[in-house]
Amino acid sequence: MYELLYISVAPQGLSESELMNVLKEARVKNQKLGITGMLVYHKREIMQILEGEKDIVKELFQTIQADDRHTSVEVFYEGEIEARAFAEWSMAFKLLDDSALETIMLGYEDFSKGESPIHMLSESPNRGKDTFLRLRDTL
Repeated sequence: MYELLYISVAPQGLSESELMNVLKEARVKNQKLGITGMLVYHKREIMQILEGEKDIVKELFQTIQADDRHTSVEVFYEGEIEARAFAEWSMAFKLLDDSALETIMLGYEDFSKGESPIHMLSESPNRGKDTFLRLRDTL
């Protein structure tokens, strides 16, 4: 089993209805591919973790990189895992609002400096993965 965590920026931002359409499409596609994971969205920033067979995850990620809804795509972590953390979801989703950010950012002193919260959460593989696990547990 393999996982990949990345962030990107949606150049125009996505409305709630656009996000729901993206999720609907992703869930259908991911189910067919045997991919699980979670997508987090805050303003124009996207943070996503994908789990599945290595070749399939990498191929899907290449598709994401080519999608014009993603710019500034950065991989923060990829590697082998023993088991899926999101086995129940073809694509879990969390829209981060200010109250959700405050909850998950407690203890990160840099948060008040105005840095992008998505970028901060992805600074290290452990911080990014831990954030996804905490968010998963609130679904």
